[in-house]
Amino acid sequence: MKKLVVMFFFSVMVLGPVTDAICQEPDQEERVDAIQNRIYQRSHEIGLTGGYIPDDTFFEAFPVGAYYMFTFNEHLAWEVARAQWVFTSEKDVKQDLEDQFGVQPSEFSEPKYLLHSNIVFTPFYGKDALFNRKIINHQIFFTLGGGVAHFDNETGFAQTSSETVPSLSLGAGIKFFLTENWAANLDLRNYTNFRKNNTENRMYFGIGFAYRFDLSPRKKVEDPKIEKLNRYLKDE
Repeated sequence: MKKLVVMFFFSVMVLGPVTDAICQEPDQEERVDAIQNRIYQRSHEIGLTGGYIPDDTFFEAFPVGAYYMFTFNEHLAWEVARAQWVFTSEKDVKQDLEDQFGVQPSEFSEPKYLLHSNIVFTPFYGKDALFNRKIINHQIFFTLGGGVAHFDNETGFAQTSSETVPSLSLGAGIKFFLTENWAANLDLRNYTNFRKNNTENRMYFGIGFAYRFDLSPRKKVEDPKIEKLNRYLKDE
């Protein structure tokens, strides 16, 4: 009797989707379901980041920093804090203005640090085959948040001042899962800094490496049909 029950459940699970597919009416729209479960889900993520801001007027800017992110579920996370210190080198434009045109900027600003908090939305998940030898899982995410940006301002008379301004962050990126706990991120973000005299937009290209972990085991998502089938097999 138990064997018949097991065969019945097995037939329902295997043949059920096929029956749905072949019994549709001609004018009925075909239903497509995603059956790929996400792996390597973790609640906590800490990471190191490095990047480049190409469109600063007077400086080559290289933000380097760290972040902490808490994941609520497969689609939503909170990047609680993302702190980046900006290393700079002066561009030739300032020297060219002085040498070729005999003028000096009335003021030029050097970015010093960025501090943001972001909501992270992850609607896309997939996998790729690397040379048909290794499967790499990845997800595409979008970020939206706010924070502050800090600048040191220097005038032509060598007078300096500092300025901390509100900053809006909007971006997108892709996360590659290297192992169960390690991941690599590629980021593209736009920082809108609301300066005292003007509003500026700065693009950020970055890469990051993250360690992902759980403080306690996540609750396992179980399929009732599979669990019932397993119980019958064990009893058998």
